[in-house]
Amino acid sequence: MLEPEVDKQPDTNTPEDSAPWTTQQTFFGTLITLIPWIVLTLILSALNGSVSVTQPLSTQADLTGAIVTIIFTALIEGAFLIAPFYYANAAYRSTTPHLRLALKALGFRRFRLGNALFWVIILMIVIFGVNTLYSYLITVLHLNVQTNDQLILQQSKVAPLSTYATLFAAVFIAPFCEEVFFRGFVFPGLRHGMSLGWAILISSLLFGVAHADPGSFPVLFVIGLALAFLRWRTQSIWPCIMLHMLNNGIAALVIVLAMQGAIK
Repeated sequence: MLEPEVDKQPDTNTPEDSAPWTTQQTFFGTLITLIPWIVLTLILSALNGSVSVTQPLSTQADLTGAIVTIIFTALIEGAFLIAPFYYANAAYRSTTPHLRLALKALGFRRFRLGNALFWVIILMIVIFGVNTLYSYLITVLHLNVQTNDQLILQQSKVAPLSTYATLFAAVFIAPFCEEVFFRGFVFPGLRHGMSLGWAILISSLLFGVAHADPGSFPVLFVIGLALAFLRWRTQSIWPCIMLHMLNNGIAALVIVLAMQGAIK
């Protein structure tokens, strides 16, 4: 778990910057994870688009939907954990203690808390700036772009409890599972066979594409870059999870405030 303020700053040029699984295994694990994920996401988006609900759901129906949302999201996001833990465990199967080494390979390592918080704050400011600029360009250029945040806000008008469940999952479930996959498995796996720059770039592209949200892709790509950089800089996925949760938490808070009429 988190053990802040170790005595020595990790050397980002050591072999710990890569993974014990091969680049080929990384690409295979990525394909078998992301292809079903993207297909399922597109199918669900199409179904949601074809079903138009204009009247608010009853409290019972909405509560049922919220429970289903939490369970379904946990299962779907949990699929991101299969390939990382399989390959990490396989790499150290004949070594003792293999579980501890597998977790370390996935990025569950100690880190310097002060240094990590500094980068989390800086990168959060960068993400906020990019998101603000992107929203401004959409408005000024009158682009016909719809993001997942807008769809969630529309859902809140007919199913507020289900919306709260969606936001809860986005803040507390998705960041952990996605960071284990993209920054714990994909990024160090790519780093094993290519340069740092290409590993950051490709892992960020995959992160953006996996969300199946074309309207938010530029921002998602920048978020992926920030998270991959943070993973490399701190040698741990704990700061990545922190930044991911913070970003999703701020977005969720904005949506909640809009639901309550505090902002427009």
